Parts: sequence; structure tokens; C-alpha cells
Amino acid sequence: MDFEIRDRSVNRGRRALTEERRVYLQLMQQGVSHREACRIVGLNYRTGKRWRNGRAPSGKDVGASPITTVAPPPGP
Repeated sequence: MDFEIRDRSVNRGRRALTEERRVYLQLMQQGVSHREACRIVGLNYRTGKRWRNGRAPSGKDVGASPITTVAPPPGP
């Protein structure tokens, strides 16, 4: 696999995790456990859980559905 875990020691601000999502979904489809896929990709297990299960709306937050595919990066 040509995936490299991002360096957490450098704060690059908020950025899209499209590559991490792609690899996470690929690992889950291969039958890797949720926690193991998060460990391999370098995610907090709660982030992976949110991607897998989605989020319920609460207060001002509209919520989010579970990810099934990776959205293409926004173009200029």
C-alpha cells in the first residue's frame, strides 16, 4: 500500500482527510477491524467511528450520514 501516515508533530491546520478516508474505507472493505483500520491510518478511533456510523443532529449541528465513498477534492 502506498499510504504514508501523516506527521502529527507538525500542525498544518484543518485540512481534508480524503486520502485517510479512502484508505480507511478500503481497509474496512477488506475486513480489517474498525480499531485496526484507525490505527493503520493514524486516526482517533472516535473519528473512524463517526465516519462509519455518521452523526445524529443535535442543537445547531445538522449531523452527518455515514461515509460510503470519498468525495473528490473541491476544484478551483
